[in-house]
Amino acid sequence: MSKIKTYLLTLLCVVLAYGGSVKYGFSQDDWYFLLISDAHNLSEVANFFNPLSQSGFAFFRPLGTQLYYFLFGGNPLYMHIFMLLIQSLSGYFVYDLLRGLKLKSPTPILAGILYSVSSVHFLSLYYIAATQQLLSASFSLLSLILFLDRKYLPSTMVFALALLSKETAIVVPAVALILTLITKSKTIIRPLIPYGVLSVAYLLLRFATSSVTQSQSQLSFGPSVLTNIRWYFLFAANFPETLVNYGLPRMGINIAKFIADLGTPALIITLCSSLITLLALTRLVQTKRWLYGLWFVVGLGPVILLRNHLYPHYLDLALIPFLLLLLQDLKPKYQYVVAVFFIFTSLYSIQFSAKHHWTTGRAHITQIALTTYDWNTACGQDNIAFVGEGDSPRELSYALSLANGPRVICNEPDLGVYYLTAEALAKGVEEHTIPEGIFVVEIGNLSK
Repeated sequence: MSKIKTYLLTLLCVVLAYGGSVKYGFSQDDWYFLLISDAHNLSEVANFFNPLSQSGFAFFRPLGTQLYYFLFGGNPLYMHIFMLLIQSLSGYFVYDLLRGLKLKSPTPILAGILYSVSSVHFLSLYYIAATQQLLSASFSLLSLILFLDRKYLPSTMVFALALLSKETAIVVPAVALILTLITKSKTIIRPLIPYGVLSVAYLLLRFATSSVTQSQSQLSFGPSVLTNIRWYFLFAANFPETLVNYGLPRMGINIAKFIADLGTPALIITLCSSLITLLALTRLVQTKRWLYGLWFVVGLGPVILLRNHLYPHYLDLALIPFLLLLLQDLKPKYQYVVAVFFIFTSLYSIQFSAKHHWTTGRAHITQIALTTYDWNTACGQDNIAFVGEGDSPRELSYALSLANGPRVICNEPDLGVYYLTAEALAKGVEEHTIPEGIFVVEIGNLSK
């Protein structure tokens, strides 16, 4: 199959699996990213790449965040289409990378397809703010392809683009080392020197200009590391991210409650994904492919110690050895059987997550806010109070990223924004903690 046909095949697979994402608009961090990507001339655009000028953003991801939002002008539909194109490129790059490892057909093409449609990418493709992960993954894969082709300077340059998209790409040199061991290359250290120089320079830059670490990014050691690896192994087998909410102490999972709360689909996903997990673990032991296991762990290097920050899309590089454990060494007809089963489970997990994941829920809330509230009047005020009952104010505050959403919508950077119950509003005005005469927006029904 020609290269263009292979790419078009991965594109078709991505569209079939994730095409439903295009109907979702902005939510949560999108609003903040829209604010910090505002620029009016080339000098301000260039300033996106100044690590000392990040508008309070705790990370340095100018290519995957500020420049991305600036170029697309805040159009969510175009941004989602771009995300689908990037994901299809990554699927093709997986195919090309495995061909560089001299793997026999049909392993490379099947792995590329399975990577393209895997449910681990759900957050990256449904949540526009996570495009940085897609870009980082795609540049990382291209860098590794160039590395295997012994094009070390271009490989390092593309690695720099991956780092400018998201810092998780820092594992690329370690993965490249594993690839040299897999290919039994006689020269190991010298090809890695350009990677090493750039990595050291990048880390020194980040340490010199770092912001306060977020609480969710605090490191944890000990048995929790094994727990994290367990979760990521399950995610790779298409368990939905929602499963994390049902974790128990000592690596336990409350499967019964998961199924009781979410019904028959949860049962189907649990059974199918469990079989995939067992297959991968069994083959890891039987085939003695310990380098694949090492690749899996190394690929998760930046997040493996983050106990409270478990997201499946961090598997972008670690998913590849998992897929190889499922496919490689099997006869072609069995590879196709495993691939079909994996695709079924993945598609089911994607549809399940579309109904239960927080990103689709908050995008839905944002849509309600954009289409039902009187923004023409609200945007002419100095202060706005979004007032509702129960958890509605809090959920809306998440969806609109506190004051960021209303300020973007109204193009008013100093707009005062509050999310309150009626009782809290009355008390705040009485105690002078909330301005008198504040414009009230009734939240209404936010149910999905």
